[in-house]
Order: sequence, then structure tokens, then C-alpha cells
Amino acid sequence: MRGLLLDSVHSAVIKVVSAGLTFLMFVYLARALGPEEYGVFGTMFSLGTLGAMAALCGQHTLSLKVLSSMEGEPDREATRRRFIIRSYAIIAIATVACIAGLLLARKVAEWAGIELRLSVLMGAAVFILPFALSDLVAAHMRAFGMLSPALLPRDILWRGGVTLLCLAALVYPWLMPSALTAMVVISGLLLVIIGVQAGYFVRANLPLLSGQGTERAETPRQLSVWMWIASMAMMGANLNIVVASPFLSNDQIGAYFAAHKISQLLLLPVMAINVVAAPTFARLHNQGKAPELQDVGRKLALILAVPLILGAAMVQSLAPELLGLFDSAYAVAAPALLILTMSFLFFGLGGPTQQLMLMAGGERDYVRLTFISDGIGLALVPVLVPHFGIVGAALGLLTSRVLFTIMAVLWCRARLQVDTSILSLMPRSVMRR
Repeated sequence: MRGLLLDSVHSAVIKVVSAGLTFLMFVYLARALGPEEYGVFGTMFSLGTLGAMAALCGQHTLSLKVLSSMEGEPDREATRRRFIIRSYAIIAIATVACIAGLLLARKVAEWAGIELRLSVLMGAAVFILPFALSDLVAAHMRAFGMLSPALLPRDILWRGGVTLLCLAALVYPWLMPSALTAMVVISGLLLVIIGVQAGYFVRANLPLLSGQGTERAETPRQLSVWMWIASMAMMGANLNIVVASPFLSNDQIGAYFAAHKISQLLLLPVMAINVVAAPTFARLHNQGKAPELQDVGRKLALILAVPLILGAAMVQSLAPELLGLFDSAYAVAAPALLILTMSFLFFGLGGPTQQLMLMAGGERDYVRLTFISDGIGLALVPVLVPHFGIVGAALGLLTSRVLFTIMAVLWCRARLQVDTSILSLMPRSVMRR
């Protein structure tokens, strides 16, 4: 447990710096592009992120589970090697399929009478492969215990590099004259950084990756499919923006995208915990150590509670000012930001239930719960947005986050006898009542 806590602190430090750079990156992107183009960029970025998750086919989450469970088993090196190589092949094929899917989506949109600009699809398409690879390489490194090399390239180097490019674009507008140009630039930079990171991983594990063997990978195909669906289910927030976009102007999309990026800072503690918790969850569940799992879950809930509550209070009190950093016109999105903040606060206080379910064989139930909660939340968007604008979109996301968190916590308590939520900090006698 001590090692887990130390890794959590280490991860948290990196994520704190990453959060600051992420905030600066999107602030200066908004200033460099202007309200109209930043709204277009928000749609591109959300679509591209969704495409990357589809292209990953769940290989990043599956890698954490499978590779971590084989830790300390030298007789299964061939399985690990084949699994790693296969994951890259899957992403390559899936990326091509996702880009083709975007082109098909444009045809369907035209048939339905919905305008879907080719430039938006192009911007999303160039982001798919770099973002997918960054998640996969980081997952492989985390499974091998390489925490800093897994996090630093995208969290620090890429975000810092993009921030510097945006500052340069404020002086030299020709660097990023449009949203499409911005997407090409940031995608190209990410691809270069991830290429160097992947090379480092290969060199560090050359004996394993260059070894010989005929052992087949022991991962059921059915599990891979469910992991893929589960990874797509994690993208509810991005899908919320995409679904709301046809009902909003580009200026409104830009303001809502900015509100999302500010409110998602609350996920910083959760992401820091997830980075180190996933391999631990997989290992303890594989070893059948339920009491240790509960002990880890309770301590992680304690670590998460304080920064989440303090962060939410800060965002709530500074909402107009924070939005004004992106553009002065975005201050009108303050009510939506408050609702989004509440949604991520409630979700965060549920603890790392997502990782626990995925690492403990709950892929199918995770997908089912997500489809129910996100299905209801997304169905509300076309109903609420025409009447309440971006506030309606935020209410849809709040609904889905609250529903999922409640159902996921109940599932973990019923199936695993483990509670990672803030409720685990309450005395058992109180809980029985």
C-alpha cells in the first residue's frame, strides 16, 4: 500500500502540472483562434478523441489488465510479447476504419439534412492515430511499472509544446490561421513525441520484445470486444459536446467547450489515482484478495475527497473569471460551468469505480450501466438544448454522471464487496442504517 500511495503522489504531481498546462493550452488556443474558430476546434477535438477511443479498440485498458496480471511470470513472456505487437496492429487497422467511418458519417449527415463540414472531419481524422497511440504506449509502460516515462511525454511535453506554439501564434497568426491548421499542428507534434516515447519503451524492453517463442496470446477475443465497448463508453463527456453541436452556434460551442475543459480539471485527482490503481486492482483481484481491495478502495476514497471538494468550491466561486480567460464573451457560460462542475464532483466522489469494474471482470456490466446512464443523458440533449442552450446540454451530462456513479458504486458493493466511493469512509454502523 505504501508503494501505491507513493506512486499516487508521484502521479498526482505530474497530473497537477499537466492540468495547469492543459488549461493554458486551451486558453491560448481560444485566444489564438478566436471565438468562432475555437468553437469549430472544439467539435474537431471532441470528434477526434471519440475516433481515437474507437481506434484503440480497448487495447489500452486491456493491456493494463492482461500485462499487469502476468507480472512476475517469466514463463509467459511470449504471451506478453505477442499481445503487445498485436495491439499495435489492431490500432493501425482500426484507425483506417475510423477515418472511413467519418467520411461515411458525412454522407449520412447530408442525407439527414445536417451540415457536417469536411474541414471538421479532416481535423478530427488527423488527431485519431496520434491520440490513440499515446494512450496505448502509456498503458504498456504503466503495466511495466514505467510511470514517469508513461506520463511525461503527453502530459507535460506535448501540452507544454502546444502552449508555446499557441503563444507564438498570438505573435505570428499565420502559424494557426484556422481550427484545421491548429489540429494538424498539435497532432503532428504529438505523433513525433509518441514516436520517441515508443522507441524508448522498445529499447528498455528489448530482450522481451525481440525474444522468440510460439506461445499464443491467451486473451479471449470476447474480452477484447467488451474492453473496446467499455473504452468507448468512457467518452460520454465528448459525445455530449458532439450531440449538442448541431443545436448551437460556433460561439456557443466554443463557450461550452471551454466550460467542459475547466470543469474537467476536477477529474485530475481521479486520473492520478487511476494511473496507479488499475494495475493494483488487476493484481489483487487476480489473486483473490478482496479485503486488500477494500482497504485500497477506502484509502483512495480518502485521498480523492478533499481535493475534489476544494476544487469544486474554487471553480464555483471563480466561474465567470475562469471562462473570461478564454474569451470575454464566454462568461455567459457560467451557469453551464456550475452544472458541469457538480456532475464531475459527484462522479469523482464515486472513486475509481470505472477502473475497478474493468480490472475485476465487470466489462459487460460496465458497458450496460454506461449505456443506460449516457443513453438517458444524451437523449435529453436534443430536448433541452433548443430551450435552455448550453445549460440544457450540461443538465444532460449531469444526469448521466449521477446515474452512472450510483449504479457503479452499488455494483461494486454487491459483486465485489468493495466500495471505492466516499461512502466507504462512513462507519459501518451508519451504513447499515
